[in-house]
Amino acid sequence: MPRQRVHVEITGLLSVHAVRAVQTALAGVPAIVQAEVSMAGAILETETLPDPAVFRTQLAAALELAGVELRAMRVERAGLPLL
Repeated sequence: MPRQRVHVEITGLLSVHAVRAVQTALAGVPAIVQAEVSMAGAILETETLPDPAVFRTQLAAALELAGVELRAMRVERAGLPLL
């Protein structure tokens, strides 16, 4: 199944505890396969998103539960380019 990489800018990642809270909250978002969270933001590997707007809403809600806010999201396809 094709996957995508999502770069997420998050407001409020001020401590290691916030990073852990975000990591835990992202586990509840259905399309996310893997998440790397740091004080700079998050890089997510997701299944192909049928509707990025719905995913953004789910992501924002999960981050809100962790006490932070979604600032920006950029979706790129993961994988090698075809020659």
